[in-house]
Amino acid sequence: MSAGAKFAAAAFAALTAVAPARAEDAADFYRGKTISIVVGYAPGGGYDHAARVLAKHLGARVPGNPQIVVRNMPGAGSVLAANYLYSTAPRDGTAIGSANDANLIAPLVKLRGAQFDPRGFGWLGSMASRGTPIVYVRSDAPATTFEAARQTPVLLGATGPDTTSTYPAMINELLGAKFKIILGYKGGSAEINLAIARGEVHGRASWEWQSLKQYQPEWLATKFVTVILQMGLKPNPELAGVPSAYALARNDAQRQIMELVLGTGEFLRAFFTPPGVPPERLAALREAFAQTIADPQFIRDMNVVSPLEVDYIAPAAIDGFLARVYKFSPEVVEQAAKFAGQ
Repeated sequence: MSAGAKFAAAAFAALTAVAPARAEDAADFYRGKTISIVVGYAPGGGYDHAARVLAKHLGARVPGNPQIVVRNMPGAGSVLAANYLYSTAPRDGTAIGSANDANLIAPLVKLRGAQFDPRGFGWLGSMASRGTPIVYVRSDAPATTFEAARQTPVLLGATGPDTTSTYPAMINELLGAKFKIILGYKGGSAEINLAIARGEVHGRASWEWQSLKQYQPEWLATKFVTVILQMGLKPNPELAGVPSAYALARNDAQRQIMELVLGTGEFLRAFFTPPGVPPERLAALREAFAQTIADPQFIRDMNVVSPLEVDYIAPAAIDGFLARVYKFSPEVVEQAAKFAGQ
């Protein structure tokens, strides 16, 4: 069992201290009901897979054993679903949302179409993080260390206005790298990696270390590529010796910009309710979510559909992140908004 899953078990033990009367109130309400998990993306993707695995296990742990169904509501990078959960979905505990982690800061950075305040959602917790985003390049690239990339241009493949382009743009502006971002690889990771293999570009930014290990292990085994920068807010022990962008930040303002842009990735698979759910029902859902994440069978099922390690993050961590970053100065937020693309 992962460290996150062990923490989930401990968190669940604490959460089950809810008064029996309140738990029974929740059971009376949920008995015979259906809970909808509203996913902000079309069927078949990572968010959809995670929601469907959760739906398979969650109902047995919610008092009253309601049925759990998944509803897909794609649109605007999941902003449509977040808007629905905030303003239209029932507030009685029968709706749960799953949306892009960038929505945590969407209204702060004035993301188009965002009509919600994530501080108002009832967070159940998160089941995984993005891991450690990295910059990797071919080992025959003009620069094969980050210090060298501050002196010599390196071509990085990108799909468009998303993290494949905004992350290296942030590193260019804040840390003085000379990454030249080549847009247009609409096929995503597979197409960018093919371009690297062909030598069209030297590397890419924003893919996670775990994904590189899982999907291109031969590149690491043969030293075809070299990781030159890690972009997690905490250093990854597997990447000892690889410089950390966060550690290279020159001042508090730069660190806050990186926390805004990179910090939401800690809550990649977060689930939430609309505002105003009765406290005993929100508590029951939080308990059920924590217990589910700690279940070895749930972890095995998630491992089938996702390369991400199951790692429970408690609701308090999400609320704490929101409380902190929404106090950052307008200047920091304005800078971060340039790099906070989905």
